[in-house]
Amino acid sequence: MGTNIESILYLILQAVRYIGILILIISSMAILVSEAAKNKLSPGKILTVVGSAIIAALLFWVLPNLIYYARSDTGRIVPDRQIGQYGH
Repeated sequence: MGTNIESILYLILQAVRYIGILILIISSMAILVSEAAKNKLSPGKILTVVGSAIIAALLFWVLPNLIYYARSDTGRIVPDRQIGQYGH
């Protein structure tokens, strides 16, 4: 797998992902319950809350990978050269 620190960071990343997903699930359920307590819950409101919770969960899961890919590609977009250095 790699070094020990790499495996520790990977486990931390997985834990943060799962905890974040649980927080999103709990908060979306709380929103649904509070909306249901206020008034009749229409199918449109249910779909809106569930859809936004699913999108938020997907973004929360994919965001670390996107940040890693963006960070690894910066060397191709902006070359890592010292100031004043010319050439290819």
